[in-house]
Amino acid sequence: MTTIDRRTFLALGGTAAVAGVLGLSGCGPSGPPARRAGTLTWWDEFQPLEALEQATFDAASGATGVGVDYTVYDPAGLGSALQLAQQSGLMPDVFTNGFGIPALALVENGWVRPLDLPDEALARFPEGTLLEGLHTFDGRVYSFPLFTSRQHVSLTWFDRDLVERAGADPSTGPRTWDEFRQVARRITRGGEAHGWIEGLGLTDRMRQHVIDLAAGAGAQLSFTEASADSPGVADARTGDYPFDGDEFVAVLEFLGSLVHDGVMFPSSTSLDVRTARARWAGGAAGLFLDGTWNVGVLTGQFPDFLPRVGVGNMPTPDGTARAVNGPVGGSFWLSSATAEPEAATRILATMTGADYAAGMAAAMDQPPADAGAVDRADVPDLYRQAVGILQDTVTPAPSPLERQPAVGLVLSEMVQVRPTLGEIVQGYLGGNVDDVRAELRGFTDRLRAERDRAVALVNARGHDVGVDDWRRDDVAEPTTTGSRS
Repeated sequence: MTTIDRRTFLALGGTAAVAGVLGLSGCGPSGPPARRAGTLTWWDEFQPLEALEQATFDAASGATGVGVDYTVYDPAGLGSALQLAQQSGLMPDVFTNGFGIPALALVENGWVRPLDLPDEALARFPEGTLLEGLHTFDGRVYSFPLFTSRQHVSLTWFDRDLVERAGADPSTGPRTWDEFRQVARRITRGGEAHGWIEGLGLTDRMRQHVIDLAAGAGAQLSFTEASADSPGVADARTGDYPFDGDEFVAVLEFLGSLVHDGVMFPSSTSLDVRTARARWAGGAAGLFLDGTWNVGVLTGQFPDFLPRVGVGNMPTPDGTARAVNGPVGGSFWLSSATAEPEAATRILATMTGADYAAGMAAAMDQPPADAGAVDRADVPDLYRQAVGILQDTVTPAPSPLERQPAVGLVLSEMVQVRPTLGEIVQGYLGGNVDDVRAELRGFTDRLRAERDRAVALVNARGHDVGVDDWRRDDVAEPTTTGSRS
């Protein structure tokens, strides 16, 4: 699937232009569905929550008389469908932000409208949950987070039998990079499976893994929001981009050592995450990096494998668990063109409640913002363990958007820098990149130049944005410049 960058999408002038760039004739829906009176169209990508959402819609329809035409997309398909729908003037009534543009751009382009949530729904959000520039704009609520920021996508999932035979603790799995490498080698030498499998074909996931592992290696990072794309990640001490720093180089070299050792499952560079997970569950490998939702997928698709599965935190150089994440952005957005704002808002208000949070926990997707919901839910101990690891080790950090909402305008102006961080990872592990430090330095330089260009454009429109806006006040500036010499 071909995607387009933020600025190209915003500049395209018509449906035919979008369809031509996206090549939509052979992938996904041929076009957005027509609206029907008394019906809400609702598009998202939360497959594990599908049953919960459908039950919520059914209950709301009985009360409001408005039905919901509900579609769950894969992430790439959602982005393409939204791009076409916006150009066609047929946006769904409610959607997740699959555009890949900051929330501020959605608001400033007039594509979304504020939510008139009742007071009892607003009262359910703890102080500091709804942030200006991320969920509220000019003091009005446009969206809210369903999930917690205390999470990352790089937990170590493992076949306990294989790990134990490799000499590691089956209750925690490998905790350091050296141990991860050693366990993977021993599993591979046993001849029963490869040591490690990953969906390297999904470059965005590889980007997330590398950022997680770099934070675990000690990189001090700032995030505009949780799981931010590369332009929204910065060195928290300086506001500069961190990708040519020693921690990122070390992560790539660690992952490269697994390829050099011959422990990576063959053809991993072409696998997506779902295929890699299925191969892992089928016994093809011992170690697999993924998020908490792994338990939910295994429960539904590979229940016979679940009793053999263990989970530990992502490996770090010294075994010390450390991670940081930005605040979670809004989960759902209400189209400015909707004809049923009251019905949509009524459903969204329901999703702020404790019962919905408990249903989210039971679905075992990302952990809900209400962490206590996991304790109230009927879920396997493995899911509780995974969520507990993240609750204990992930530090939420403030977003640059809190300091300066116009940071979102800068991000929306930036053209995607290619190759992306995920593509560099894929190329390096696939043997197509020789000097990874030089490649990361070039990526960082191009990203820095693109941000400087976007900052100049935004400031020319009367804003005052600078690199310091990407810094975190709780982190001291470095005394040296690391690898930037």
